[in-house]
Amino acid sequence: MKKQICIMTKSLKDRDYCVAGIDMASGEWIRLVSSKTGDAFPKELLDDQSINVLDVAEVALKAYAPYKTQIENWLIDESSSIRKVGSLTLHQVLSKRRHDTPQFIFGNDKNWLEQDEVKNLKHSLEMLSVTDLTFDTSLKGDGRHHHKVMFCYKGNKYNLCLTDKKFRIEDLSGFVLPKATIVVSIPPVPYGENELYYKFVAKIFV
Repeated sequence: MKKQICIMTKSLKDRDYCVAGIDMASGEWIRLVSSKTGDAFPKELLDDQSINVLDVAEVALKAYAPYKTQIENWLIDESSSIRKVGSLTLHQVLSKRRHDTPQFIFGNDKNWLEQDEVKNLKHSLEMLSVTDLTFDTSLKGDGRHHHKVMFCYKGNKYNLCLTDKKFRIEDLSGFVLPKATIVVSIPPVPYGENELYYKFVAKIFV
């Protein structure tokens, strides 16, 4: 089957992309994956067609493929080309699907979810309106830069990793956006010795 999807994230995942978008027919989230275990979207499939965030793409899908926490996953047909059919503004997207308005991001005011919290979660993507978004870049011991953003949402402060490649720039550290729309995601599997599901910001719209 083919669906027209407005691309909302094209964030970094290993050497490929984590791609999610809004189904133009239903207004629901769709996460595009290359395997039933939620592997990243092949980078060249988007870059070869110059498809970017807020572009509407016609994508061939093989099957609905929910995996652990990511129930929005759909398996793409890599043998079929992806075609750009238009572009939208963020305002136009929000007329199709409004900001999510939970009291807490993914159900709590922490930067992660624990195993028992994930069991009851019915989604892995949220589009939120936030304030006082501040960029923070630090240098790891291995010489790589670590990108995070701090922001306020409904009176709570969060400090999440940033995977939006557009804003992973060292000289943005300390820069503040008074208001922004962000897409927050959670991974399909936990991380670290404590096996926590860390929230991360996949896209920032200003």
